Amino acid sequence: MSDAPSLGSCCGCETTEAVHTIAMLPYRNKVPGHGWGCVVCHLPSDGAVAVLCDSCADAANHRGIDAVLRFACRGYAAEDGRAPIEKFQEPFVHDTSVDHDAA
Repeated sequence: MSDAPSLGSCCGCETTEAVHTIAMLPYRNKVPGHGWGCVVCHLPSDGAVAVLCDSCADAANHRGIDAVLRFACRGYAAEDGRAPIEKFQEPFVHDTSVDHDAA
């Protein structure tokens, strides 16, 4: 038995086995406060994420993540379900105007 938390189903193939990879996506999440954020450029935790099984993560490394993703997490990976990747349209990216060296 592993101490690693369950991430739910893979956003590529929907398996629940060997889902270990978390990808931060450049889109706003569907559930505010349930995604990635940045303390350096002060982004709230509203960024979308996707989780991938080992097989889909390997495929994404070779073909690109866009070729693999069918879904993204609506919010927290294990709790808020999935939505089709096409539903994630609003951009969510780091604020490059922030001086990261000064932060």
